[in-house]
Amino acid sequence: MTDTGRRARRPDDAPTVLLQGRVSPETRDEVKAAAAASGVTVAYYLEALIAKLIDENGSMPLVDRPKRDRANQLDIPQEAHTAAA
Repeated sequence: MTDTGRRARRPDDAPTVLLQGRVSPETRDEVKAAAAASGVTVAYYLEALIAKLIDENGSMPLVDRPKRDRANQLDIPQEAHTAAA
């Protein structure tokens, strides 16, 4: 039987753990498209991308912290500390 048309996967005996995170729909679409174009699963694509970054940088690169969305933030005034009666 041939693997034509199937995506590449890691060997069945390779240990794996779950890694989850929320991303924007646009980011997910970009990752899914890149994985499909590479002919691999999204999980394999992410693992290969991370391995490539570590290989190129010696470790995972650091990123900037997200900017606070002050436009959609409620301003709640500081209340004086009160003790329960």
